Amino acid sequence: MVEYTCGCEDTFYELCREAGLTYIRRITRLDGAVQAIHETYRWRCEETHEVWIALLNGEAQ
Repeated sequence: MVEYTCGCEDTFYELCREAGLTYIRRITRLDGAVQAIHETYRWRCEETHEVWIALLNGEAQ
């Protein structure tokens, strides 16, 4: 994992790196128990970083 949002929220995100590619993982919890984990496609670092910044700024769709 490279970066992450606050894990104190019910939904939080992790910016991950694997084999030279990066992706974003979304984790949702209910009452502290993980309910779902979703991951984006693996991208080059520059592409993922653009999406990560948009996510942090509330602009990702």
